[in-house]
Amino acid sequence: MNRIFFIDNQDSFTYNLVEELKALQFQVDVYRNTVDADYIFQQIENSKANGESPLLFLSPGPGKPSDSVCMMTLLSKCVGVYPIIGICLGHQAIAEHFGADVVLAGETVHGKSSFIECCPHPIFGDLQTPISVARYHSLKVDNVPNNLKVIAKFEDMPMVIIDEKKRTVGFQFHPESILTTNGTAILKQTIEYLLGHSSSQQAV
Repeated sequence: MNRIFFIDNQDSFTYNLVEELKALQFQVDVYRNTVDADYIFQQIENSKANGESPLLFLSPGPGKPSDSVCMMTLLSKCVGVYPIIGICLGHQAIAEHFGADVVLAGETVHGKSSFIECCPHPIFGDLQTPISVARYHSLKVDNVPNNLKVIAKFEDMPMVIIDEKKRTVGFQFHPESILTTNGTAILKQTIEYLLGHSSSQQAV
């Protein structure tokens, strides 16, 4: 069984994402970002010990990554060990963990539809670039280090980052929003890619 450990950064989109993931037939365990990181990590370890394939999912939320009680500590424990997906604030947390900067975006967007240019990658499937996505943010990722690949951009702003070896993906946009074209497919393909990549690595 694939089990998603979902960190709720107290955002209004949290349960839209949770319901979307459940509709894709994933088991989802939700933890507020105030829960102790060691406790959540132990639950992830227990899941793996029980024969499940766990994945850490970091939700959108207000503020900056360091405002979350557990998220950055949990990232430090899970990166390179378990697959990880981050949305908006979660994406920024991933970038910050890898050494990028999180800075003011220059404008605050709330429900803005933007076209992003995507590099060919399995998480996008057969989608034709550019694709329309929903943006809700006032911060952005900057100075992305070489160990992260930027595979989608809005102008010069990183919109999707990935470390394939460490099975970690961040989306600045909201795939669960109706303003994002084929967002459900992108979520599904990303999870399948990360879990499949995980299985192939373990088989080596």
